[in-house]
Amino acid sequence: MLAKDEDSFLLIEQFRQPVGSYIVQLPGGGVEQGESLEQAAKREFLEETGYECGIVHYLGKLLPAPWRSNEITHVFYTEEVGSNIHQQLESHEKIKVIKMDVRDCLKQVKKNKINDSEL
Repeated sequence: MLAKDEDSFLLIEQFRQPVGSYIVQLPGGGVEQGESLEQAAKREFLEETGYECGIVHYLGKLLPAPWRSNEITHVFYTEEVGSNIHQQLESHEKIKVIKMDVRDCLKQVKKNKINDSEL
């Protein structure tokens, strides 16, 4: 979920063992049985950030590593960020929520400081 709240994006930062580093990325996760892509995006956004969201728009799909996986990432966008309830993290998750100015985010992507392929 790419979520814009006023002039900022809501992103997450978490440690990723395969690269041995903290990575800034979009909130997201899996789709549960019987759940639509939109429902999953909203649920994962709430769980990982603690924020509710309103209307979401489907931006399309990404193939983050097609040479080794058939994984598909579906990306949604919202500008309707609601109240912060609280994160609902799984026991293995330690996620920091980052509110980053849109211009700063774009600068960090250009400087390769934010380099997750799904952002």
